[in-house]
Amino acid sequence: MNQVSPDSSVPQANILIVEDEQGPREALKITLSPYYNLYTVDRAEVAQQILSTHPIDLVTLDLKLPDIPGTDFLAKIRENGHDVDVVIITGYGTLQSAIDAIRHGVAAYILKPFNVSDLLDIIKKTLERRKRLSSLHGALHALGKLWTSGIDVQTAITNIKTLLEAKHPELVQHASRVNFYSSVLTEHLQLSQEDREAINLGAYLHDIGKIGIHDRLIARVDTPSDQDEELMQCHPTIGAQFIHSIPFHPSVQQIIRSHHEKFDGSGFPDGLAGDQIPFPARIVGLANLFDNYVTGDGSHNAMPVPEARETIRQEAGKSLDPKLADLFATVVW
Repeated sequence: MNQVSPDSSVPQANILIVEDEQGPREALKITLSPYYNLYTVDRAEVAQQILSTHPIDLVTLDLKLPDIPGTDFLAKIRENGHDVDVVIITGYGTLQSAIDAIRHGVAAYILKPFNVSDLLDIIKKTLERRKRLSSLHGALHALGKLWTSGIDVQTAITNIKTLLEAKHPELVQHASRVNFYSSVLTEHLQLSQEDREAINLGAYLHDIGKIGIHDRLIARVDTPSDQDEELMQCHPTIGAQFIHSIPFHPSVQQIIRSHHEKFDGSGFPDGLAGDQIPFPARIVGLANLFDNYVTGDGSHNAMPVPEARETIRQEAGKSLDPKLADLFATVVW
């Protein structure tokens, strides 16, 4: 494989190497020092001090540290709100630790001994993605401020389409369809205009967490493995974390986090059941499921609308709110 070098035309990023073993630490320094500004430490306590006092863009983190486990340090990074990407580099990896790391928003998970070209490629792409996400987050913040000042909902949706298109065209297409099916329901419910617009926006943003998921999984070009499915199930929490500081209506974050919860409690990420699931999330969750039925989402073939409508009715009390399922099956044709 050809070695992929970072773009020398942009300022060097700041990378913090957290690695307690001298050999791997020196190997990382030799590999990364031609391209990035480096800080190297051997324990989490010192790494925390560096993060608090220096503008770090990316952390390479070993899971086995002398003072606390790397997973605990990763949790502290997120709890303290540090805006930094994390790449796990470990010789002690397990499937569970990989899933836990993804849930904490790590950019990549690499096993030792690492391949130099692969590592450089991953870090380069992570930093490029960081720039794109920074632009996206800035645009969403601006959109949130406009939202609170009474922006027209259609203007907001036009802006969101542009943002999602940059990640994957299917996100826009799916969001548009889920928005439409959600509106079919809200037209027959006694809701305020503010609530309708929040559900409208939430329907478009419900999969925003997939910006942190590999394009291959979004496109579902291959049959997903059990690990792929575990990673895909992280997108509601990633999305909710991504917009938590943006001044949208509270329903928007509820929709993003809870649109995969099921009425019988078997959904994710929180295993909510019945009325524990926010009502707006129940609406968008139903619309999302119906779109999966009629388009096919990789787990089954696309259904004709009449069959999909009856399947929605059959899911009443299982995946779906019984009243919403019955209403939807009555009004959609």
